Amino acid sequence: MDSQGSRDRDGFIPMRTAELSAAIAADGGDARLSDVARLLGALLHHEAYEHLETLKALYDPLDPDAPHARRNVSAAAFEAFETALTEALERANFTEIDHDTVQTRDTTKLLTGLAIKPSVAGIRRIRYFARGAKPDTVALKSWFGLRTRQIPVQTMSDVIVLVGFKAEDEIGREDKAAFAQMRRGVRPGAALVKHFRNVATAELVTLHPGAKPSMLGRDRVILAAPAVATGVPVLLNIWPALTVLFAVVAAYFGAQGVIEENELKRAVAALSGLVAVIAFIMRQRLKYEAQGLRYQKRLADTVYFRNLANNAGVIDLLVGAGEAQDAKEALLAYAALARHGAPMARGELDLACEAFLRDKLGADVNFEIGDALSKLERLGLVSATGGETYAAASPPEALAKLDAAWDGLFNFSARR
Repeated sequence: MDSQGSRDRDGFIPMRTAELSAAIAADGGDARLSDVARLLGALLHHEAYEHLETLKALYDPLDPDAPHARRNVSAAAFEAFETALTEALERANFTEIDHDTVQTRDTTKLLTGLAIKPSVAGIRRIRYFARGAKPDTVALKSWFGLRTRQIPVQTMSDVIVLVGFKAEDEIGREDKAAFAQMRRGVRPGAALVKHFRNVATAELVTLHPGAKPSMLGRDRVILAAPAVATGVPVLLNIWPALTVLFAVVAAYFGAQGVIEENELKRAVAALSGLVAVIAFIMRQRLKYEAQGLRYQKRLADTVYFRNLANNAGVIDLLVGAGEAQDAKEALLAYAALARHGAPMARGELDLACEAFLRDKLGADVNFEIGDALSKLERLGLVSATGGETYAAASPPEALAKLDAAWDGLFNFSARR
C-alpha cells in the first residue's frame, strides 16, 4: 500500500469460499467445479498445516507467556519469526502500511476525540499490516448531540500489528521506565502479535502499545481557566492580610511582641481565604485527573472492541485466512479459464477474474493472478501454452489430478 489508490483496492477477496463457489455455479459453471473446489481446499488446508506449525515453532520462544527455559530474546529469533510472519501475511493478502503516512493528528483528534503521542521506548520494532481497505463514513455528534457530522474515512477490514520489544542488553534508562509502566505480561525480548477488525486509518495510532492520550487544549482551558479566574483575585485581595498571618505565626513562636485582636481576626480571615483557594485548586486538579482517566477509558474502548485475537491465537487465524485466500484465488482462476474453453493470456485472465468479482459479487479486488496461476500449475490444473497464455485441464482431468495428489500425501502402507 504505497499510495492511496493501492489502499483503496487490494487483493483481499472478502466473501467465503462457499459463497464464491455458489456464484460460479450460478453463472453457468460446470457442476463438477464444486468437487474441484472441495479437493483443492483440502490440499491447500494440508499445506497450510505445515505453515502453521512452522510459525508456531518460531513464535514460541518469543511468546510473553513462554516458560523461561524456552525463551529466546535474541534479535535473530525475532527476525526469523518476522520473516515467516510477513510471508504468511502476504499469502493472506495483507500489505504493509506505514501508519504515519495514512493519518494526521488532526484527523485522529476529530475521529477519536484524543490527542495521542505514541512512545517507542522499549520497542525494538513495530509494523502494521492491513487488508480490505474501503471508503466509509463515521457519524460524529457535537453540541450535546444536537449536531451530527458525517466524516469520510478509510476503513480496513483487518489490521495485524507486530511488536518486538528490546532485550535486556538493549534497554536504556528511558526503556526501563517504559517497561515499568507497561501492562503485566510484557517482558523484554518478547513479541506481540495483535489482530484488529474494522479500523479507520485515523485510529491506527491507538493500536500502538506506547499510545498515550494527552489533554486537549480546550480541556486544559476549561479546567485551568476557573482556577485562574477565581484564585488570582482572591490571592490579590488577601495578600495584605497574609503579612499579618506571618506576624501572628512569628508571635506564636516568640519571634515578636503581642498581636492585637483585630490583627488576629485579619489573620484568620486570610488563612480561611487561602484554604479556600487551595481547596479549589485541588478540586480542579482532581477534575484534570478524572478527565485523564476518561481519555484512557476512551482509548481502551477503541482498542478493546476491535481486538479479535492476540499472540499465538493470531497465528491460527492468519494461517487459516491465507489458506482461504489461496483456495479462492485458485478456484476463481481455474473456473474462469475452464469456462472460456481456450487458452487465455495472463492479463486477460486477470481482468476476467476481477470482472467476475465486481459484477457478480460486488467486490472491487486487485486480483492476484500470479499467485493463482503458480498454485494451479503446481497442481497440474493449468499449463502454459507458450508466451503468457494458459490453458485449463477439463474438470474430469482436474479431479483426477487432485485425487492423485491427495492419495499421494501419505504412502505408509506402500512401505510395508
